[in-house]
Amino acid sequence: MFRRLATSKLAKATYVASAALGLTVVYLDFIKSPNKPLVDYTNFQPLSTQEKNVVKPPTRQQLLQRLKDGPTTFDTLIIGGGAVGSGVAVDAVTRGLSVCLLEREDFASGTSSKSTKMAHGGVRYLEKAIFQLLKDQLDLVIEALNERANMMRTAPHLVSVLPILIPVYKWWQIPYFYAGCKMYDWFAGYQNLRSSTLYLGEHAKAAAPMIESSNLKAACLYHDGSFNDARMNATLALTAIENGATVLNYMNVVQLLKQDSKVIGVIAQDRETGETFQIKAKSVVNATGPFADQILEMDKDPKGLPPLIKQLPKMVVPSSGVHIVLPEYYGPKEMGLLDPSTEDGRVMFFLPWQGKVLAGTTDTPLKEVPDSPVAKEDEINDILNELQKYINFKVEREDVLSAWSGVRPLVKDPSIEENNGKTEGLVRSHLITTSPTGLVTILGGKWTTYREMAEETVNTIISTSNLEPKRPCQTNSIILAGGENYHPGIDTQLIHEYHIPAKLATHWANNYGTRSVILAKLYISDPLNRLPIELAGKIEHPKELLGESFMETEPFTVAELKYAMNYEYARTPVDFLARRTRLAFLNAKEAYVSIDAVVNIMGRELGWNRKTAEQMKQDAEDYIGKMGIRPQ
Repeated sequence: MFRRLATSKLAKATYVASAALGLTVVYLDFIKSPNKPLVDYTNFQPLSTQEKNVVKPPTRQQLLQRLKDGPTTFDTLIIGGGAVGSGVAVDAVTRGLSVCLLEREDFASGTSSKSTKMAHGGVRYLEKAIFQLLKDQLDLVIEALNERANMMRTAPHLVSVLPILIPVYKWWQIPYFYAGCKMYDWFAGYQNLRSSTLYLGEHAKAAAPMIESSNLKAACLYHDGSFNDARMNATLALTAIENGATVLNYMNVVQLLKQDSKVIGVIAQDRETGETFQIKAKSVVNATGPFADQILEMDKDPKGLPPLIKQLPKMVVPSSGVHIVLPEYYGPKEMGLLDPSTEDGRVMFFLPWQGKVLAGTTDTPLKEVPDSPVAKEDEINDILNELQKYINFKVEREDVLSAWSGVRPLVKDPSIEENNGKTEGLVRSHLITTSPTGLVTILGGKWTTYREMAEETVNTIISTSNLEPKRPCQTNSIILAGGENYHPGIDTQLIHEYHIPAKLATHWANNYGTRSVILAKLYISDPLNRLPIELAGKIEHPKELLGESFMETEPFTVAELKYAMNYEYARTPVDFLARRTRLAFLNAKEAYVSIDAVVNIMGRELGWNRKTAEQMKQDAEDYIGKMGIRPQ
């Protein structure tokens, strides 16, 4: 967020002003009204009553049948099942519109599973807003802070409060950082998570014993949200389906249907069977993120076909962001660390996530969008070198458990000039455009503001296509699947009611919420379902398995694999290992050795022949083998 101010007179004056404003904000913080709770936990049902409230969703085959038997023309058809596309589906269907969503790969298979896992307002945007007097940056911060609160309210099982520590090594920086943190609190208003705190001396060192403290002067602590992005995406897709939307993964849009120069639908191909479907809609939304230009190229063609030669992106400015995952001892268990100024002027986070430490990100401009971006070795080392500045022991490459690259679909502000090809100056805002054919494209943005982006997109299609919703926007209040009747004691109930190992119960509660009861039923129904997925192909007598097997493995079981197939539309081993669970992102080596067991179990459940099983295994090995596992 906060970079070192230059030594000019203007910079010094700005610093003094920031300190004064910070003192004012601190004073106001004491007199403002107390925070309202984001989630009301006082009225919840016992876990044992939750199972009857869950209706098993339609199978993929039943959803495909809807395309044949459903409405002649959907109100809206959404291309892309990432964060925004799935959000648009939830918004539209809960307003009473008929909705179809088609995803070429799997939900969150691209950018939406490769974020920094933060629901945040953007502290560095606040710095720009104040010191560069940019109102649009301040609006972006306030918008994101409001949406951060919405994520916590609508998905309390997936989003949690994350304290973040900013180490301060120079005395003059203390009021500057602290003022910024308190202003961040203030702009959040009653939705502020917790008040920022300043630690001095030994208190600062005790907050994070593993950081370099020989010259540590203080540490500022502020709060943002942390979440599981791929699980959030799958939950949005499931919520849309449960409300009546037809949502399908592995459906490739091969052509846009046109009539009188207007887009009236698509031709899509089921990638599993090769069957094609002609689907008509009153409005079509392009929510394909970094690949938006590919749909726009089809939109330009009179027949709606893709160009014969791959084109460079025009409307999006792609940028690669690399993250790595390290063992838990690389950071405090309950708080993250913020590097306020890297060598190239960015910020970098080192955050606790799913029992590990997530570090990143880099920011590398791209000329084109790769289908399968991979973290490069020099990018991994850049993150390790930056982390070494703060860690009081030697950072080892061998400690990297996983690494990946995600492509951000940035939108360039025309008023911002090129900065040596770098993208840190690009606004992480969003843009909605409507082409002459009526195709609506939503570009840019970030995870935190997905809901508002979706709302604006649905407002646009209602206006441009003369749709008639039955209700106004519902997504400010609707609770996503698994968040219904959620309360923080679900893990304890799982332990007592179903005798689930504590590590497993915590994992389920924090990723499935009240849907954990379905997992618990599966878990106790069959000894095989109790096996950790890493051991499923190695143990000959699963009845002998004891709970302590989780001491040395990640908390992912065969029960969770079966749940992913039957309740969340996992179709491939990578769907399960990388997205329904995050094993590949948390520990790529353990995910790699789990591939055989996952292929065998999925093959039996989904009826794969030998050729399909071998292809699934190869695809999983290719995907996970490129996630930071150093060649032997």
